[in-house]
Amino acid sequence: MAQQIQMREVKVKEAKGRGAVSPLKKAELVSLSKTFAGNSTFIIASINEMPALLLQKIRRDLRGRAVIKIVKRRVLLKLFEQEAKKDKRYEQLTDFCKDLKESCAALFSNEDIFKLIKVLGEKQERKRAKSGISKEEIIVEAGNTGLMPGPILTELADGGIKSGLEKGKVVIKERFVLKRGQMITEALSNALAKLGVLPVIAKLAPVVAFDRNSGILFTAEILDIDAGKQIERFKSAYADALNLALEVKYPTRESVPLFIQDAFHGAYFLVREAKIVNKESVKDMIAEAYSEASLLGEKFKN
Repeated sequence: MAQQIQMREVKVKEAKGRGAVSPLKKAELVSLSKTFAGNSTFIIASINEMPALLLQKIRRDLRGRAVIKIVKRRVLLKLFEQEAKKDKRYEQLTDFCKDLKESCAALFSNEDIFKLIKVLGEKQERKRAKSGISKEEIIVEAGNTGLMPGPILTELADGGIKSGLEKGKVVIKERFVLKRGQMITEALSNALAKLGVLPVIAKLAPVVAFDRNSGILFTAEILDIDAGKQIERFKSAYADALNLALEVKYPTRESVPLFIQDAFHGAYFLVREAKIVNKESVKDMIAEAYSEASLLGEKFKN
């Protein structure tokens, strides 16, 4: 009997360990659910390499515009499993959360997603590269470092960066390139730090966003946009479209004023050539006649 009771207690403990949710996590889930329900825009962002002070600054700058919470993957998964029971649109977020590998920042707002992405892109700082697999390409250009000689020459050599001395200063002899996915050794990490090379960008990097009003989910590939490049593309597309409209004589709000301007210049040139007098041409004709008379007068004087 005692053995049966003991086995029953073990099973109860195992069941609790598997399915029970602590009161703290329950409260967190309730708070998260309320925040989610009160906002139309939701963004999940990676907090990898994110310094605590930078996160505080972002929260302060977005106060009144967005709420940022650091949440664990399992809590987010639980939230969207719960929401998906009420609205199947959230199943895609549930599937996405299953693939998350770490804690992340959940950003809730009623503002446009891409306006928030632009703000997050501006809130970043550079950090030194830690030893491990490089997540970005690192380049050290050849040239004068401005540094005085000393132990740094050995440190650069240990890091695989070829250096020497010129006019009493340390110079990089050859351009150094470490491609994304290659290993950063501890020696290279120290050498880059001595050179002031800070290749790691610390920021809230959006990995997915969801607009509740439209039901559209935006992946990292869509969210990772360069505003400057996009503006240049729009300008280029606008110029190409306008040139095409002018070429085929297609009337639009932008092309019609240019058609009128072109027609006016053509008509004016024709009037001048045919010596037709009107209010646009008479002034130029008088000026031209005056100029010719002046030249003729100069010849008679001579």
